[in-house]
Amino acid sequence: MPANPLDTFTNQAVKVFGNEASREYQRRLKDDRTLCGTHCGSCGRTAFPPRDFCPDCFSGDCSWVAIGDGATLYAFTTQHRGLRFTAPDVIGVVNVPDVGLIVTPLSGRLDELEIGQAMKPEVVDINEKLSTHRFIPA
Repeated sequence: MPANPLDTFTNQAVKVFGNEASREYQRRLKDDRTLCGTHCGSCGRTAFPPRDFCPDCFSGDCSWVAIGDGATLYAFTTQHRGLRFTAPDVIGVVNVPDVGLIVTPLSGRLDELEIGQAMKPEVVDINEKLSTHRFIPA
């Protein structure tokens, strides 16, 4: 049995259930270390998470764009897990230009964060095949 069965499940879920956009998103996180969305050439919307088509106008004319520059902290809180053997997770809502509000993990302590603070994305490796993102103070 793997050290963490959740890692195996997550990797299989991305491989089996992930569409082309989710696979490309993972590749860009892992290889390019860049948080990306998809920008619609028809209506101009930038979507996150990235999509194969625009969620507003349903056009397939989408291109990849880096997102996260100029982000600001909109709200934040902590979330405890289970029996509280570990420090609580810090969760926030970040306002990303051209995208809107994103609910995301944050790095930092509550006393180091404040509403309106400049934030930037950071790529975090879950394992050798899978990465995710969080936002950190800029």
